[in-house]
Amino acid sequence: MLLGVWQWWTGSLSTLDRPYGHPNFPRRDLLRYAGDPNPRMRQLALDDPESTAELVERFSRDVHEEVGHRAATDPRLTAASAVRLLDDPHRRVRHAAAMHPRLPARVLVRLLRDPDTAQSAARNPTLPVHTMEHLLQACPPDGGNPGPLRA
Repeated sequence: MLLGVWQWWTGSLSTLDRPYGHPNFPRRDLLRYAGDPNPRMRQLALDDPESTAELVERFSRDVHEEVGHRAATDPRLTAASAVRLLDDPHRRVRHAAAMHPRLPARVLVRLLRDPDTAQSAARNPTLPVHTMEHLLQACPPDGGNPGPLRA
């Protein structure tokens, strides 16, 4: 039943993670959905314990935003694919790619300097604490645009 609900329900304000976060939601035998025509079902294959980095790479090239986004958030995604996804046609996928922990430092610095991508890049978990503190100090108290960052 939970898989059936997953196909159409994306959650609600009171239960954002349901039905996926339900304790009885299946976590095994999801690879069978890797070729499913429904992108909501297809992305579940990445959650199967038997899924592979190759499947993540394949899904990172999927035309459906939801599947591409799910691949962009997977820790098995390669650095090269994370960089490639920064040019994805879907904003949500680009945002997830900017936060991927495997992004090369030089790419992350470029994103931080670009006003269009700085906000997403600033959420990258690999940024050192001192860099985050610098970013906070560079922000004006009124929340406006602080201008370009200096290295």
